[in-house]
Amino acid sequence: MKAEIRQHRGAPTLFLDGVPTFASMQWLSAPLAADGSLPNEGAIRAFGEAGVHLYASGIGNEWCGPGPGRQGHFDFSILEPFLRSILRADPQALFHLRIYLETAPWWNELYPKECEIDSEGRRLNMSYASEVWRTQVEELLEGYVRHLRQWGLAERVVAYQLCPGICGEWIKNTTSMSALTGDYSEPMRRYFRAWLRRAYGEDEGRLRAAWADPGASFASAEVPSWAAQHATTQWHFRDAAKERPVIDYYHALAELTAQRLIGFCRKVKTLTGGHALAGAFFGYLMDQAWNDCYFGAPIDGGYSTIQRSGHLGLRRVLEAPEVDFIVSPYGYAFRGLGGDGLAMPPSESVRLHGKLYIYEEDSRLHNLMDPDGRNYAFAHAAAIHQRCMGYALTHAMAIWWFADHPAGTYLNHPHTEPSPFNPWLRRFQRLGEFSLHLDRGPQAEVAVLIDDESFIHETLRNSFNLPGIFYQRVQGLARFGAPHDVYLLQDLAEGRLPPYKLYIFLNAWKVDQERREAIARVVRRQGRTALWIYGAGYLGEEPGLEQMEALTGFRFGKGENAWGVQMYLTDFAHPITRLIPQDLFWGTHTALGPLFHLEDPAATCLGQVMYSLGRCKPGMGIKELGDWRSVYIAAPNIPAPVLRGIARHAGVHLYSEAGDVLHATRQLLGVHTVAGGGRTFALPERVEVVYDLYHDRELAGDADRFAVELPPASSALYYTGSRRLLQEHWPA
Repeated sequence: MKAEIRQHRGAPTLFLDGVPTFASMQWLSAPLAADGSLPNEGAIRAFGEAGVHLYASGIGNEWCGPGPGRQGHFDFSILEPFLRSILRADPQALFHLRIYLETAPWWNELYPKECEIDSEGRRLNMSYASEVWRTQVEELLEGYVRHLRQWGLAERVVAYQLCPGICGEWIKNTTSMSALTGDYSEPMRRYFRAWLRRAYGEDEGRLRAAWADPGASFASAEVPSWAAQHATTQWHFRDAAKERPVIDYYHALAELTAQRLIGFCRKVKTLTGGHALAGAFFGYLMDQAWNDCYFGAPIDGGYSTIQRSGHLGLRRVLEAPEVDFIVSPYGYAFRGLGGDGLAMPPSESVRLHGKLYIYEEDSRLHNLMDPDGRNYAFAHAAAIHQRCMGYALTHAMAIWWFADHPAGTYLNHPHTEPSPFNPWLRRFQRLGEFSLHLDRGPQAEVAVLIDDESFIHETLRNSFNLPGIFYQRVQGLARFGAPHDVYLLQDLAEGRLPPYKLYIFLNAWKVDQERREAIARVVRRQGRTALWIYGAGYLGEEPGLEQMEALTGFRFGKGENAWGVQMYLTDFAHPITRLIPQDLFWGTHTALGPLFHLEDPAATCLGQVMYSLGRCKPGMGIKELGDWRSVYIAAPNIPAPVLRGIARHAGVHLYSEAGDVLHATRQLLGVHTVAGGGRTFALPERVEVVYDLYHDRELAGDADRFAVELPPASSALYYTGSRRLLQEHWPA
C-alpha cells in the first residue's frame, strides 16, 4: 500500500493507494501482556467496527542494548506478535508506528561522551548533536523496515513517527523545561562551532563584530553559559548588539533539531521507497510557555520552554519535502468545559505547506489520571469530545484518539460505564468521511500571526508568552464570534497567505526593514486592519521606538520600570468600544519591561494602560490611515469583547456575539457552550439547508441565519450548505 499526502478540496489529505481517506486513528497505550494477550483488544475491535482501522502505537524497547543471544543493540522479536495480535482483533488494521529514539541509561553509560551535559555538569541522555546517536537511529530504522518486510507486514505500515525527547516529543525536558540550560557536551560544542563557521562565512572578523568580542574565534566559541542565557539587557528583549552569542546558539539549536528530524524522515522515505509517511511531534509554538512546574515538578514556574526545546526549527521542517505530517496533543491551557481544543502548532501554516496535521485527542488519557477527573467532570465528556472533533473537522485535520487508558479500560471503567465516548465513535468516523466531500480550505477572515524569530530574541521567562499567547488563544481568540487562522509570521512576509480583513500580530518584536516592507505590502491595502500588541516592532534593526512606529504607524513613549500592565477603556463612543461595559479590565500581573504607551496626537485613544507609580497613559488606540487601519494595545490577553469590537470594525463577519467557543468553514459551524440557551447564528451567505450533524435534524432552509436552543454544557456541529450534497453524502 502506498500512503501519501496530497491536496484534496483545499487541504492536505491522506491518500491510500490513490484514494482520499479520513485519517482517524486509535493510539494504543500498551504492548502485549506477559501472557501474550492484548489488554486493549476490546478497544481495537470497537474501533474497527466503527470503521477506524488505523492504529498508532510503538513498543519502545526495540533499542535495548547489548544482551545475550543478540548481536548489536536492537531486538525486534516482540514487534511481530504485537502487530499480528492487532490484526487478529481487526483484520483490516493499518499501522502508524511511533518509534522512540531517546536513549536509555545503558546507552548513556556506553557512550558518555555523546550525552547532553546540563549547566550543573550532569550527564543526561544523548545530545542531538551526537553523530553516534544519529548513525544508530538510522540503523534502527533500517532494522525496522527489514524485519517488517521479512514478516510480510511492511505494506501494513502507512507511517513512521520519529520520537526522541521526553514522551517522544522532541523536547529535552531537563534543559528546556526548567531553569537549567544546555547543551555543554563535546558534540554540541563541535556542532555550534561548525554552525558559526557557516553562519559567518568562515569570516572571523564578522564573528568578532557580531559578538562585540575582539577575542572571539571559531576554534574557541562555547555554548553560552547559564548566566548568559538567563540575562537580557532590554528586560523582556535581547539586544542583538550585546547578546548575539545566545541568539546564535538558539538559532543553531533550532536548526540542528530540524536537521535531525528531516534527516530521519528522509531515511524513512528512502527505506520505504516513498510508500510510507514520515513525521514527528513538533512545532508546539502556541503552547510552550509551560515548563516542568506546569506538569507537577516542584520548580520555579516562571520559565518558558520555547527557545530551548528546538521546536523553533518548525519553519525548516515545514519547508522539507521529506516530512509528511506533524503531530501534537491539543493545547493544555484550557481543556475543561468552556475551554477550547486548539492545536499547539500554528495550524494553518502546517496545511499551507502541504503537511497533514494529526490532532491528538487525549482527553480521556489525562482525565483518567486523577480519580475524580483531571480536566472535566465525567458528565461533560461527550461535550468535550464533540468540541474537539468539531475543531479538527473545521480545520481539515487528521485525528487520533487515546481512548484505552489504562489499557483494557475502554469498554469498562469504574468512572465511565458505559464510556460516554463509545456511542459517538462511529458518528465521528462518518463525519470525518463526510468532510472529505466539503470545501476544506481556510475560510476565516482573521489571521493570527506568531513569530518564531521573535521568540529567539526574548527572555527565558514566560512573563509575556503565558498571558499573551498561551492564555490569549483560549480566553479571547476562541470566543469573539468569528473563526481565525493561525500562521507563522514569515508565511505572511513571504506572501503565502490568502487575504484577510484583520491581522492580529501576537509577538512581532523582531521585524527588520525587509520584513516591515513585506508586512506593509500585505496589510496596508484594501481597507485591512492590523492589531499590534505590546512591543510590536521594538527590536527592528536595533531596539527603539522608531522601529515600532515604522511597523505600526503609531508614535510611542516608553516606561523603563518593569511591572504588570493592566488596560481599561476610556472611550465608549467609538464603534469598537460602544458595546463593551466600563468594568472590563485586562492585562497581566507578571512584570513586563520595557513598558510602552502611545504618544501620538493623530491617534484616537480608546483606553489607557496602568503601570508602575500609578501611571495611566494612552495604551489602546486606532489610526485610520487611508487604505488601512492600525490598532495598538499595550497589554496582553485581550478579552473577547475587545477583539469582537475590533473585528466588527474591520468588517469581519460575526456568527454570534454570545461568547461561545466557535469555529467555522464555508459549510461547517462548530460551537461549544457552557451556559447554553437560545442562540441566533448569522451565516456569511444564504444556504439551502442548516443541519445538526450531531443529532440528525434540519434546523432551517433557504436561510442566512438560524435560531437554536443550546443545552448547557454542550457542543454542536452544523452543516450549512447545499441540500443535494447533504443528501448524497450524509444519509440520516
